[in-house]
Amino acid sequence: MQLIAHATLLITTLFLIASFHSSARAQKCLDYGPTVSLTGKLQSKIFAGPPNYESIKRGDRKERAIIVTLIAPICTSSSNSDSFDTPEANIRAVQLVVRESSHWKTVERRLGRPVIVTGALFHGHTGHHRTKVLIDVTDIRPARSIQVRPE
Repeated sequence: MQLIAHATLLITTLFLIASFHSSARAQKCLDYGPTVSLTGKLQSKIFAGPPNYESIKRGDRKERAIIVTLIAPICTSSSNSDSFDTPEANIRAVQLVVRESSHWKTVERRLGRPVIVTGALFHGHTGHHRTKVLIDVTDIRPARSIQVRPE
């Protein structure tokens, strides 16, 4: 009887591991370039900027970055091996590149709140890029209340 219980437990454990692995593999990664929409909580963070990007206390300028903490991690894929846009996995935060003043108004009103951000993804490649993946914003709007998963 005890052997049957152990065998059942082993089979159940293996089944759970296999189903978790297949669901992780089945996740559709987002491509760089085409328009995508991301949902998460909007935040403003301060980072050390020029000249050394190391320490505000030691003289670097403050740089503000607007970041959306995603409700669920994403992954990215790239079909162009010659670009900065390299594949990434388990992305939980994406920096916003906001170009339009109307979007800045929404950002300021929605800080600390859930939003849906639409735009094109690209990979970070300068000292000003604070996350691995960024989004060039074409639209930002309120989202219903969301639960951001802890890191």
